[in-house]
Amino acid sequence: MKLAPNIIVLVFLSFLALTACKKSKSNTPLPPFYNEGLSTGINYGIAAGYNNDVDIVSNEYVLSADDFENGEVNIYTEEDRYKNNVDITASAALESKYGALHTWQEGENGPTCRYPIPDAAHKEVRQGYFIRMYLKYDKSFHPGDGMEGVGVKGFGIYNEQGASGLNEPCDGTNWYAASCQFVGWGPSQKPEANDGYLWFGHLYSYHPEADKSVAELGKITVSNPETGDKPYRFSIYGDPYLYIKFDQWYCYEIGLYLNTPGKSNGEVRFWINGILQSRASNMRFRNIEDLKPQYVQLNLHRTTANFPQTMKRFADNIVIATRYIGPIAEE
Repeated sequence: MKLAPNIIVLVFLSFLALTACKKSKSNTPLPPFYNEGLSTGINYGIAAGYNNDVDIVSNEYVLSADDFENGEVNIYTEEDRYKNNVDITASAALESKYGALHTWQEGENGPTCRYPIPDAAHKEVRQGYFIRMYLKYDKSFHPGDGMEGVGVKGFGIYNEQGASGLNEPCDGTNWYAASCQFVGWGPSQKPEANDGYLWFGHLYSYHPEADKSVAELGKITVSNPETGDKPYRFSIYGDPYLYIKFDQWYCYEIGLYLNTPGKSNGEVRFWINGILQSRASNMRFRNIEDLKPQYVQLNLHRTTANFPQTMKRFADNIVIATRYIGPIAEE
């Protein structure tokens, strides 16, 4: 049986429409820079082109950077909180003249310091956002004979729209975050322990459908929701753990890879010394186009404050960018 010409045309047009529909529903192609930082071993990024980060701020992907070499805090945070809460010191700088020191006295928690991400940073539909800091924890973070747990925040990438604390669930139209924190516990006989005390840093994230995230590297633990019945936080841990030695510098970096609005194709990643420790995919930070990261937080917040000794943490070579940064390049 032969089909009439008009029937053939209709069938052909229907095929084209179906094909177009399928294409429109497909995910946005993976941006090439999503493949950066995934190699085994040390991953070098844009910092590789700048010895000791000198002039790295001139890189087209760098939003802000500070190595404190002029003896001041140059990176801007709202209300100058970072500048007003750290001391510049030559006693523990990283391959340079000066570094930053923050101290916690007994009973002090410390502030959150927000760097506002400029509008010009949001260039791509699935933009990436990166923050790298060198940190050194002083042996004063050892709690003493009691081996009590200690916790302190590190840094992260945040949208805080509509946030009213942890009792406001993330739903795709409001806040989300990717951040790191540091915790310690003991006693331990592990060789990595600091006089019997283990110290460790890991990545965590607040976003809708935390229980549907996939650990591409590491292990995910989903937290019970503070309110409601849908989890909106997970922690992801390196496997095995990389335990931290006190009085040593480590390079830490977080990457948040934004999702296509309404699709679960975002990611978070965490590197230590340029080595990928953990990676989570299948993340839906946002359902609406304008819900982009607002701040990079340089946290000086300690979650446990009741220790008699003054605790000290040193920082250096901060870089905020829209591409993977990696460890500093040395001459």
